[in-house]
Amino acid sequence: MLAEPADVLRALGLPPAAPYTVEPLGEAAGSPERWLAGDRSAIVRCPPTEEAARNHQAVFEALAQAGFAAMPRLLGFSGLAAIEEDVPGASALQVVPPPGALEAAVTALAALHALPVREGLDWEKAPADLLAGAPLPLFRLGFAAHEREAAAAPLEAARAELLASPFGFAHRAATAANVRLAPGRAWWVDFSAAGFGPQLFDLAALLLTSGLEAPARRVLAMGYARVRALDPDRTADLADLAGIWWGIDELLGLPRRQVAALGDDAALAALNLAAVRIERGIREPAGAHPAAAAIRRALWG
Repeated sequence: MLAEPADVLRALGLPPAAPYTVEPLGEAAGSPERWLAGDRSAIVRCPPTEEAARNHQAVFEALAQAGFAAMPRLLGFSGLAAIEEDVPGASALQVVPPPGALEAAVTALAALHALPVREGLDWEKAPADLLAGAPLPLFRLGFAAHEREAAAAPLEAARAELLASPFGFAHRAATAANVRLAPGRAWWVDFSAAGFGPQLFDLAALLLTSGLEAPARRVLAMGYARVRALDPDRTADLADLAGIWWGIDELLGLPRRQVAALGDDAALAALNLAAVRIERGIREPAGAHPAAAAIRRALWG
């Protein structure tokens, strides 16, 4: 168990002797648990490393104090574990998003990015520290030398554009796996990686892993821009460009995450589904940025 029973029962407003059951929500280390006691329930979340667990706690508290509503309520702590409200809904990796849910998720993401929160990881770093300047190791994804050479210049142009895009507080793992969706509503979860970062990577992560076609991704990106009072067309173009960079980076890190998920069939299936969606999505233009078009010509013809 991730938490002390007395701590969870106290968070649920129940006496220490109240009966309860614990339902693991995955088999890999750090998978959350659902605790059930009578008609009450809570999610206990404790990421597998101490740094991630402490970061999740600190960010969760900061967001609660800032009044961010699109996340579960924080009910309490038990050591390094956070005890959270058990919100309804499922992720877009589990179900087709219900009506209005992805719009709510994008609106909530825009609100998250606009918060005056300075909590989490990497605030001591500059944007250039977070987007590596060295050539991406595209050979690991099977691209031939002539494809990598043709992509080098547009990738460097993309990096320059992305370094000028909005940086600030970001979820930094804003995939479809980390947002719970219900009709017209969304709740963001798991802030273990949150901190300073490129905010359009969050938007790209959500749009690509939710399995949307390119036109729908563009519509949602423009909606994000309107909430933040940004130029809708330019923001949608930049989000599409960000998706290529973010998607390549995610695919490069996929083997390591697959190894970490061994033994957890559900987690491994979710990773593989997300990877298929990312690979398909980054090939399909959802914007008209010239650097994005040049990268796609170089890598996919």
